[in-house]
Amino acid sequence: CIGLVKSIPTMLSVHAEQLNKTGFPTIHAVVLLEGTMNLTGEPQPLVEQLMMVKRMQRIPSPLFILEIWKACFVGLIESPEGTEELKWTAFTFLKIPQVLVKLKKYPQGEKDFTEDVNCAFEFLLKLTPLLDKADQRCNCDCTSLLFQECGKQGLLSEANMNNLIAKRTADREHAPRLKSPENANIQPNPGLILRAEPTVTNILKTMDSDHSKTPEGLLGVLGHMLSGKSLDLLLAAAAATGKLKVFARNLSTKAASVRALLFDISFLMLCHVAQTYGSEVILSEAGPPGEVPFFETWMQTCMPEEGKILNPDHPCFRPDSTKVESLVALLNNSSEMKLVQMKWQEACLSISAAILEILNAWENGVLTFESVQKITDNIKGKVCSMAVCAVAWLVAHVRMLGLDEREKSLQMIRQLATPLYAENTLQFYSERVVIMSSILEHMCADVLQQTAANIKFSATGVVTMPYWNFLPAKNRRCGL
Repeated sequence: CIGLVKSIPTMLSVHAEQLNKTGFPTIHAVVLLEGTMNLTGEPQPLVEQLMMVKRMQRIPSPLFILEIWKACFVGLIESPEGTEELKWTAFTFLKIPQVLVKLKKYPQGEKDFTEDVNCAFEFLLKLTPLLDKADQRCNCDCTSLLFQECGKQGLLSEANMNNLIAKRTADREHAPRLKSPENANIQPNPGLILRAEPTVTNILKTMDSDHSKTPEGLLGVLGHMLSGKSLDLLLAAAAATGKLKVFARNLSTKAASVRALLFDISFLMLCHVAQTYGSEVILSEAGPPGEVPFFETWMQTCMPEEGKILNPDHPCFRPDSTKVESLVALLNNSSEMKLVQMKWQEACLSISAAILEILNAWENGVLTFESVQKITDNIKGKVCSMAVCAVAWLVAHVRMLGLDEREKSLQMIRQLATPLYAENTLQFYSERVVIMSSILEHMCADVLQQTAANIKFSATGVVTMPYWNFLPAKNRRCGL
C-alpha cells in the first residue's frame, strides 16, 4: 500500500487522465467536517489534523493539496442554498487559503511549497466536470477567483497564477452554462464574500471608536448591515477569518447602550449570530460575575435553542414586580411606546413576566382579543428585541401546557410575529423585522413541530413554516 502511494506522482505524470481515480478519503472527510461544523474554529487545529493524516498516509504534497480543494468544491456544490452556501463559500475562498499559508510554514525539504500548490491546481484543472458544476452553482469562474486569492496570499507566483487562469478560461469556453435572465442578474457569492472580508475589518474599526456622544455613524453602519443578505455575507466572512467573536463582543458592549435603536439592532444581530454559528461564539472570556454582558446572560438563561428546555418559572423570567407592573401599565395604556428614558435591558427582562400577566388577564376574560392585539403591537412596533424576549418566554410556557391550553399562547406568538409594515416608518424597521422573523422562526421551530401548530413568520409575508404534521401533538403537562 505504501509503495502504491509513493508511486502516485509517477502514475499521474504518465497517465494524467487517471487523476480522478486517485483519492484520499480521510483528507476529504476532515475538510468536509470542518467546513460543515466548524467555520468559526481557529485554523491551526485543522492544519495539525491535516498534517497528521498527510504524514501517516505519506501523501505527496501536490495530491494532499489537491484533495483539500476537491473536498472544498464538493462541499460548495452540495451545500444547501442560503446561509449554508455562504458558509461554504467563505470556508473555500477565505479560510482554506489561510490554512495553506500555515501549511507553507511546515518543513518541505528542498521543495518549494508554491510549486506544490501550482501542481495541485494543474491537477485540479483536469477535473473539468467538478469545476464546471461549481461554476454553474456559483454563477462565476470559481477557480480563477481562487487563483487570484492564492496569489494575494503568496501561495502562487504571478506567472503561475496567470497561466492557470488562462487554462481555465480556455476550458470554460466549452463548459455548459445556465443562461437565463434571472441568473445573469445574480451577483456570485464568491465575489461577494471576497469583498465582504475587508468590509468586516472596516466595520470592526468603526465599532472600536467611541460613539457614546454621536452614535449616528455606528447606527448607520449596523443598520445597513441588515439590508438584503449583507448581514449573512459579513458574518460568514468574519467567521472564516476568525473575527466573528470580536464582532460579537463589540456588539455585546454596544447592546448596553440606552439608545433604543442601537440596543435593538445589536440585540437582534447577536441572536442571529448565536442561532447561526452557535452560542459559544457569544460567550466571553472568564471574568468577574458582574462584568458579564447583558445579552450573554439573557442568552444562557432565557433563549430557546435546539435541545435546550427552559423553565418558564426560572428566576430569570421573574424580575422585580414593581418594574413588571410599570411595564404592563405602559403597554396597556399607551398608544405609543416611548423610546426615550427607558432602560432596555430592564424592559427585556421584565417583558416575560408582563406577558404572563397579560395572558392570565386574557384567559380570565379581563382583556379582549383587541386589547391584547394593541399590547402586542406596542411590543413589536418599536423595539423588535422586546418581541423576541416575549416569544422566548412563550415558547418555554407552551411546552408546559396541555394541548387544550395552548391556544391563546400560540395566538400571542402569532400576533408578535406579524410585523407592522404598512404603519411603521421607524428607521431600519423593515430590516429589523426581517431578522426578527428569522429569529422567531428558529426559536419556535421545535415547539411548533411538537404542537402541530401553523404560524406565519412574515419575512416575505407569504411563506408558512412547514413544521406541522412532522410529529403528532402531545397532550401532556410535562416538557415536550
